[in-house]
This record gives sequence, C-alpha cells and structure tokens, in this order.
Amino acid sequence: MQIHYDINQLPVFKNAVVTIGTFDGVHEGHKKIIDQLTKTAQQAGGESVIITFHPHPRKIVSSSILGIRLINTLSEKTELLEQLGINHLVITPFTEVFANQEPEDYLKDFLIDKFHPHTIIIGYDHHFGKNRKGNYKLLESYQEKYGYHLKEIPKHILDHIGISSTKIRESILNGDTATTNHLLGYNFFLKAKWYMATNWGESWATLRPI
Repeated sequence: MQIHYDINQLPVFKNAVVTIGTFDGVHEGHKKIIDQLTKTAQQAGGESVIITFHPHPRKIVSSSILGIRLINTLSEKTELLEQLGINHLVITPFTEVFANQEPEDYLKDFLIDKFHPHTIIIGYDHHFGKNRKGNYKLLESYQEKYGYHLKEIPKHILDHIGISSTKIRESILNGDTATTNHLLGYNFFLKAKWYMATNWGESWATLRPI
C-alpha cells in the first residue's frame, strides 16, 4: 500500500476506485466497504484508493470541547488498512478552509482534479463541503459531466458501522476487551511511549491485550 500525505503530489492513478471516510477502528463493518472497494477496482482493472482525513473532521467542525474519542491513532489506522490489500491511502489534511469549500468546488478541485476517479463508492448519507451541503444526489447529478461511476454503500452496512463504532468506544471505556475484540475483528491495541530505566531512551511499545 502506498501512503500519500501531500495531495498536491499524488501519482496518476489507474482507473481509481475511490471511497472516502474516517475508518476509525477499521472494524468488521469497515471491512465490508473495503472488500467492495478492492473487488470493484479489480473488475475495473484499476487501483483501490481510500481517502481519509487528519485530524478527524469532527475535531475541526464540532462545537464540543471534547470532540470525539477515537479508537485508533492515525498510525494505528494506517497499520490496519495496510493489511487489507488496498493500493493507495491518501491522508488529507482537514482544515477549516477545506471544510468550507463549496460542494461543487470540492468535487471538481479535489475529487476530480486530484483523483480522476473511475468509480466513487459512497454512502447515501455522506455529506461534504460548506455546511455539509454536498451529498450523494449532488455526486449523482455530476456523474455524466465528469464521467465517473457511482456506487452506493447500502444503508444496513452504514447503520452497522455506526452502531459498532459506538459500542466499541463504550466497551473500551468500560474495559470490556471481549466485546471490543469481537466487534473490531482483531485484538485491540495501543501504542505508548515508554522510557528505559537505564538511559531514559525514548521508544515505542505496542500493547496488545490477549
């Protein structure tokens, strides 16, 4: 998997099949979307591309002081996505300027000009652009003009993702590792800094509960 941090230095994707999301937790529900993404890319003779954002959009647009409690750090999420056979992960800086683009500008200047998508796979309730005015119907209305295919992620999968993410966060807070691991489809882990007693050398440790 190639990881891209600079949206102005992206390669020319071959028949890019694109999906967009935060994918926090990379849990079993997310894997259904990723499976559809990779299969569609294979059928198109193209490349699978996940667009995600950093920091999490709700940390920028939410009025809540606490924002959102995330299941994974960016590095943990990247590690998990890398195991799923994706060709490209594009980590897009999420800023107030980015959030306040008009939906048509987001579509043309970001999705079309940067990715030249063959197919966009998106949920019926996905919103983007200023005041979240962009949606599936807007993408559908520009489909012929820009020449991409559009696929909808079924409602039951999206509902499952939302419910699972909430339950995972709750189970982590409650110390319920059995429920957490079941919903994630892998053993929950976290990375922490630790210091060696001998020379206080900084290092990383990955902690995985059994």
